[in-house]
Amino acid sequence: MKITDLGAQPGVIRKQATEMLVKGFDRPRGWSSLEAATREVEHVLRQGFAFAALEDSLLLGWIGGLPQYDGRVWELHPLVVRPDRRLRGIGRSLVAAFEREARCRGALTFTLGTDDDSGGTSISGVDLYDDVPRHIEGLHDLGYKHPFLFYRRLGYVVTGIMPDANGPGKPDIYMSRSARL
Repeated sequence: MKITDLGAQPGVIRKQATEMLVKGFDRPRGWSSLEAATREVEHVLRQGFAFAALEDSLLLGWIGGLPQYDGRVWELHPLVVRPDRRLRGIGRSLVAAFEREARCRGALTFTLGTDDDSGGTSISGVDLYDDVPRHIEGLHDLGYKHPFLFYRRLGYVVTGIMPDANGPGKPDIYMSRSARL
């Protein structure tokens, strides 16, 4: 496996990146069409950076980085790995590449959002407004291996939630980590 600049890849690899956004985000729900996914890939490449994990001409996964707060904060967006290649260290390698590049660009903080639009956590389907801090403190997976568990293993912590971000009872979970080594 080789990690390389997605923007420097030929059209066939970038097409795989758009297809991966549509097919690779079944839980939580991702991009609904190739057109929307193509716009997303172009946006990430134009506004930030992206890395591809390649095995010959097969895209195994990719990650993007977008600047916030004048480049002091970098958002990890998106991260996707082919479903048939998950749990093999590809996502972890892509996150490490994202973090190195964001640090080189002046990051003090890494951040991300991981939606729960499929009922995978304890904060899905409930009224979060009654006590947001309590819901954050009690956040747990409901057995679906929600992506927030992956990021937690990499040292990211929950820094907030956005109730109803994806519709009633479908929140976004915000996670962050210091960029300092």
